[in-house]
Amino acid sequence: MAAMRSEFPGINLRVEISNWQLLLKRLLEEDIEFFIADHRDLPSDPNLHIRPLRSDPGGFYVRAGHPLTERGAVTLKQVWTHGVLSVRLPAEVRAVLCRLLGIGSSAELSLALECDDVEVLKDVALACDSVLAAPHIAVAADVAAGRLHPLKVTGLPSLSSETGVVTLRGRTPSPMAELIISRLPASSATAAD
Repeated sequence: MAAMRSEFPGINLRVEISNWQLLLKRLLEEDIEFFIADHRDLPSDPNLHIRPLRSDPGGFYVRAGHPLTERGAVTLKQVWTHGVLSVRLPAEVRAVLCRLLGIGSSAELSLALECDDVEVLKDVALACDSVLAAPHIAVAADVAAGRLHPLKVTGLPSLSSETGVVTLRGRTPSPMAELIISRLPASSATAAD
């Protein structure tokens, strides 16, 4: 957004941070032109066009000096005892975590704090002993600066976010929306139909 404002100082942008359910409602009501989200739980709808962007590995992170950093590796149950902070987890990720924690249903999986804004979650993780679950790209600067530390969780399979741009099929985006979408970092994946 900073690059767009620098290059086009006369434009006005509005950014909303929310979960995909609320953003999908706004898109279908044509209040927004597109949104970016983990697209795995989106309903199969012929009116939607999803352009996959990237797959980002995720993990668990704690503040510098956290008691779990004193251990070489920890279990998922040890992580959960400190309280986990996360955005709304995709059903696939919830199922994996439930299986590993021995929880019967994903409805029983509780997060200490669920928030759509990763920056809020990072602030909380940096101020207490709760554990942040996030894609590495969202915390890379904090890890590099030594503020957050990745945890090595034994028995945890590779988890990732699957980010995509969601638009309405058959709609022509505004020139600015098209420019922003074209500049988003993409993977080699093709658009889902």
